[in-house]
Amino acid sequence: MDIGLAQWQFLIALLTGALLLLVITWVAWHRVAERRETERRIAAARVRSGHVPLEIPTVRAGPSRTGDAPPDTLPEWFIQGKGEHAIVDEQPRIHVRYFDAHGQKMECTMQVDHLDLQKRMLHGHCELPGDLRRIPLHHILGARIAESGQRFKIDTWVDAVRVARRRRGQL
Repeated sequence: MDIGLAQWQFLIALLTGALLLLVITWVAWHRVAERRETERRIAAARVRSGHVPLEIPTVRAGPSRTGDAPPDTLPEWFIQGKGEHAIVDEQPRIHVRYFDAHGQKMECTMQVDHLDLQKRMLHGHCELPGDLRRIPLHHILGARIAESGQRFKIDTWVDAVRVARRRRGQL
């Protein structure tokens, strides 16, 4: 089998083109990944500085709910004129998918009773009476707000609760 010079040149050009396409794809993929990581870090920094994103469940409360401390508020444009402020809901009702102690995937709809920031545990009760759950945050696979079905980012919510407690002097 004899390969001529023109066939060799075609083969080398084809391999060079494929390699160039691979390099361009790799560079584009990494630029997109870097941009997403930057956006994620900026959003996390905004939450840590006190901004409450719209996807975090909030409750309406007047200034007297937290005592003498100022409330954990959304920006001024979000305040609806009744002297109330939106503050982070520390006891939302969520649908959680998680790994239990035996490594089995479980899911439940729970009313959060307490978020332990030091132990990184979620304490709550489910629909059945006496069905109390303690879920480590690192075992949670995903969560949704029970009423709306909207995605619920546990890590963002934990950071927002931490900021709200720090502002109230509870942390």
